[in-house]
Amino acid sequence: MKNEDLENLRDKINLIDDEILELLSNRSEIVLQIGKHKNKEKVVDPDREQKILDRLLNKSQGSYSKDTIVRLWREIFQSSEKLQKFSESNIQPKRSIENIRIYKGGKSTLDTEKKIIKLSSNENPYGPSPKILEILKNKNLINHLNRYPEIDGSTLRNAISKKFLLNENRIILGSGSDEVLLFAALGFCQDGDEILHSTHGFEMYSIVSKVVGAVPKKIKEDNNYNLKIESIIDSINDSTKVIYIASPNNPTGTYLSRDQIVKLLQNISKNIIVVIDGAYVEYVQKKDYDKGFSLSDEFDNIILTRTFSKAYGLAALRIGWCYTSEKVAEIINKIKPPFNTTSISQSMAIKALEDSQYIDKIVKLNNDVKIWFENELKDIKIKTKPTEGNFSLIESSVDGADKMSNHLANDGIIIRRLNSYNLPNLLRISIGTKAEMEQAINSLKNFND
Repeated sequence: MKNEDLENLRDKINLIDDEILELLSNRSEIVLQIGKHKNKEKVVDPDREQKILDRLLNKSQGSYSKDTIVRLWREIFQSSEKLQKFSESNIQPKRSIENIRIYKGGKSTLDTEKKIIKLSSNENPYGPSPKILEILKNKNLINHLNRYPEIDGSTLRNAISKKFLLNENRIILGSGSDEVLLFAALGFCQDGDEILHSTHGFEMYSIVSKVVGAVPKKIKEDNNYNLKIESIIDSINDSTKVIYIASPNNPTGTYLSRDQIVKLLQNISKNIIVVIDGAYVEYVQKKDYDKGFSLSDEFDNIILTRTFSKAYGLAALRIGWCYTSEKVAEIINKIKPPFNTTSISQSMAIKALEDSQYIDKIVKLNNDVKIWFENELKDIKIKTKPTEGNFSLIESSVDGADKMSNHLANDGIIIRRLNSYNLPNLLRISIGTKAEMEQAINSLKNFND
């Protein structure tokens, strides 16, 4: 193309840009008038915004992709909101962060002098492998607290690769697996893109989505809180960039089989990143569940996360990891902060990996106590939902769940209410030691709804 032709085209673009700017100016004036008729605290109408997007996408005939159109208009929505909520304050968060409900997690304390039994956070009640104590006695580690840890945790990644026969270069460490979830959103989402997760999925999925400026969209479950592959596929649109699936899911304890995950990956765009959150992998008893990593060799767009917080008993050290394709690992490594995991946590995780017998013992103890506990609940006419993981799910009425939670708290036993998951009729009880669960049963035997 001649320079003269190129300049003529650029002049046309300039004229169109001027027209767009004038149209935006006119739109802003109307937005301000609309704002006078609204409650300043309830400016946003998500349903209307979605209708606008649907209408525009149906009319779109240009070469810009549909997800680009959505992102452009979501930026216009955000600017319009700011106009209508004009404030003297100079400190204004981006729109998505403003709507975040801070994650609170399970209670850890009670206002009582009784000995507390904490069954609210799905922790390993037995603690980590006794071999961890060797690390605490390591004076060399203590003498180097003034030094940075390995920048990418190469020694731990090498230990993981040998343990599970994986490619070390495709392993990425995180400060807990929560940080890995954030990496996925940061690496593949722009403001206005969409992230899918189940209706009753881990609360952090929605928070992570909003942190990066994406829009979280919930996937419907069936009456037993199971995700159906067809429902996931039906929820996907041109703006979908990441799908978070916890398997098993916290707090519902549901899971996807390997065949279901394969079916999903075979029927969606290879540009959509699917994150399978495996925080509770070690506890799963179902034979159709895949605890391995072969899916990442078959599909480039899957991220499999793991954590040392649950079965390994290292929750306080905040260390997790993921395994993914070479291509995705390369992208995530560009945004992973240096030194994001500590020398102590890396060393203890390596030692924990060495003690396979201890993990087998912990998993068996959990399963045996869980079976006993749920049988005892059945005997006293308390219903449970089937779960995979180190927790039980009690089903009651909303009023019954409230009273049961308060009754247990009065006896010094902390469990997890699920109101924040919009499941007020359910209670999640972590599986503690046999003695702890016996105390929970003895308390519930005295409970009158």
